[in-house]
Amino acid sequence: MAKTLEAHDKLIREIFEGSYQFEIPDYQRPYAWTTEQAGELFDDLVSAMQEARISGAGSQYFLGSIVIIKNDREQRSFVVDGQQRLTTLTMLFAALRCAWQEAGYDKGVKSVTPFLYEEGDEMLGKATGYRLIAREEDADFFRANVQEPGGIAQLVASTAKLDDSRLRFRENAALLLERAKALPAADLDALWKFLANDCSLVVISTPDLEAAYRIFSVLNNRGLDLAPIDIIKAEVLGLIRTTAGESKSRAYAKEWSRIENTLGREGFGDLFVHIRTIYAKQKQRATLVKEFQEYVTEYKKPIDLIDKVIKPYAEVWDFVRNADFEATELAETINEYLSWLNRVDFKDWVPPALVYFKRFRQQPQRLAEFFQLLERLTYFLLVTRAGINERIETYAVLTKEIEPDIFDGDVAALKTLALTENQKCEFVAALDGDIYRNLPKARMALVLRLESLVRAPGVKLQNAMSLEHVLPQTPPDGSDWLQWFPDENEREAWTHRLANLVPLDRNKNSSASNYDFAKKKDVYFKGKGMASPFVLTQQVRSENDWTPTLLTQRQERLVCVLKQHWNLEVASDEKAPAG
Repeated sequence: MAKTLEAHDKLIREIFEGSYQFEIPDYQRPYAWTTEQAGELFDDLVSAMQEARISGAGSQYFLGSIVIIKNDREQRSFVVDGQQRLTTLTMLFAALRCAWQEAGYDKGVKSVTPFLYEEGDEMLGKATGYRLIAREEDADFFRANVQEPGGIAQLVASTAKLDDSRLRFRENAALLLERAKALPAADLDALWKFLANDCSLVVISTPDLEAAYRIFSVLNNRGLDLAPIDIIKAEVLGLIRTTAGESKSRAYAKEWSRIENTLGREGFGDLFVHIRTIYAKQKQRATLVKEFQEYVTEYKKPIDLIDKVIKPYAEVWDFVRNADFEATELAETINEYLSWLNRVDFKDWVPPALVYFKRFRQQPQRLAEFFQLLERLTYFLLVTRAGINERIETYAVLTKEIEPDIFDGDVAALKTLALTENQKCEFVAALDGDIYRNLPKARMALVLRLESLVRAPGVKLQNAMSLEHVLPQTPPDGSDWLQWFPDENEREAWTHRLANLVPLDRNKNSSASNYDFAKKKDVYFKGKGMASPFVLTQQVRSENDWTPTLLTQRQERLVCVLKQHWNLEVASDEKAPAG
């Protein structure tokens, strides 16, 4: 392998006439350029060619950069970044050849063909060397329908049902062929000469995949097609290919793709972050690739990694994130806890949840008990504004408690899930305080969790668009609010607490925020005679006034609902810290 990174500005003819044989690795995403991008490339080239012809200038036209992995002494070059551009250029070469073939212009055909492949020699046993080898699942199709003589005409004329990359191949081939044929013969010749002799790419050659990815991360501002999971995939499938053979590698490549398609690109990436955390049990300090390799013990046993780690955790992660676990009993209860965990703005709780679910998936009673307590712990950390390091450490300890073989799933043995009396007091004090200003990331989840607890069982919760202060933040002079709350300090103390906040199903609080109470209540209706879907909001409608006395009673009642749900009662001699 090359010992250092190299970057060279190369003309298209230097790139496609023999120095490189580009290969799109299995870990790359499918070809995805649409006719919009392919058409833009063609139009840009024609415009640049015409400007150069008018000006007579010989300056190069820059087509961007590509990142490859290449051994100095070999043509074979694995494409890390540049698949879309190289593939589309190859299709353009084929379109030019087809246009010249139909026009009977053999000189053009002869000139462009070496950019598609190097002719083999049967007498010498030399195979045809294709300049670009598409991803394995598309390689034969691309070779037959783009690179081989007559292939692109056949592809464009085909009515076969195609999808994904193969559909993109046909759509872009049709567009490029149509535009090439539309050019006058002189312009077609000029375009080819300009493309081969005056257009360039910066070819960045790196020694290995991780080095290439680092460069790609810096260069690529269009959003990364290649992600850490692709690097891990390349190495894992490579290990399987080396140790178990090509067919085994292909089978696991399909399984990998199936899992990724099920979870989606983002969800699959999140899974690897969670798996790393399960093993590392600490904050990530290096790249995900490096730490995954370092901490995940099955990494050097790639088949075990997929079968015993990625696959089972992927199944669990899918229903944890969607709160759609299926079981013969208690599934609705478990999913209720999962749905409220998913509303929290951090995901540090996920690793221990995955570990517990993976081990005790067939024991719904224990799952329900575990997730009830995990919800409490998570909302405690949320409401008391625990920092990320404290959260990671807390959940790491919990994961350690779950992992031992002797642990049978009994939540009573999980000390991390048991809040101390002081922690309960701290939790209650935070709930009883200024949640609107002190807990901006928690306030909506808290109010909606409360709403779910005061409504009838089984009634589905509608998402709120906003929170409304019943007592306005800035009540106008002469309003009822100032009569009920003449003391500014008392008014300030109540404005942002739980009792004064209600959820709204639509964003209509801006127009109602400073109305007097009687008028403001009417704005909580969708229309005349139709009550708000939120019980907390309906309760406001039933009141005739909104005074400190009423708020004191309401606050005590609402906090009590949360205390009961999360079992936050403490011994009578305990005193909660000041809020």
